[in-house]
Amino acid sequence: MATTETTSQVQRKLGQLFNQWIRISSPLQHLHLIREKISVRGYQFFDSQDIMDELGQLQHLLGELNRDMLAVHDLVNQ
Repeated sequence: MATTETTSQVQRKLGQLFNQWIRISSPLQHLHLIREKISVRGYQFFDSQDIMDELGQLQHLLGELNRDMLAVHDLVNQ
């Protein structure tokens, strides 16, 4: 049977996952905007850096999401 502490930890960790999902939407939205701009005006030399910046941010956030998912996994499998 789950303890109150375990219940609280699971709720907190699931809340963190939701917050990570929200944070991931920002670089994805920026990548979509870059894509739209490229489709209108064509690919420009500065697009490369913008894309790489957003991919880097996305990679960082996905790493955090993976870490948080593993924490939830470990918590519920105790």
